[in-house]
Amino acid sequence: MEHLQAAAAPVQANAGRPGRQFEVELPDRIPARCIRSSSATYQINPLLMIAVLKVESNGRTGVVARNTNGTDDLGPSQFNTDSWAKVLIEKYKIPREALVHDMCQSVRALGFALRTEINAAGGDLWKGLGNYHSRTPKHHDKYVNLVYGAYKQMITKGKF
Repeated sequence: MEHLQAAAAPVQANAGRPGRQFEVELPDRIPARCIRSSSATYQINPLLMIAVLKVESNGRTGVVARNTNGTDDLGPSQFNTDSWAKVLIEKYKIPREALVHDMCQSVRALGFALRTEINAAGGDLWKGLGNYHSRTPKHHDKYVNLVYGAYKQMITKGKF
């Protein structure tokens, strides 16, 4: 088990004192070095990134989820084949299999996608996070709450 240490994300005043450090124990399947690298490159709080992984796939590779609309959600970050997976595969030439099976590739792509969505939302972290999942308000808001809940649980328990 590796540990990932990070400051609290700027979420709400009751989420932790400013500058407070949190340590979260990660399962071996999630390399902390990959989280730290993507987090630093894309300026995303690493604890937020692992909260997304927790919600999307419980941090597991090899996951392909079929949706009722005929699209698939791929890998640890669950990139949808009609949105982010399509962009990553077609524009950036990342192989589908890498998004499904390579944790570090999935985490790098997650950092890129989150940073892109946050920037498009004018720097609004939570709007960008919700847009990563859906722009439909009821799905967007539910997702933000799920990720925030996972984040709070991890910093409280110190475990993924």
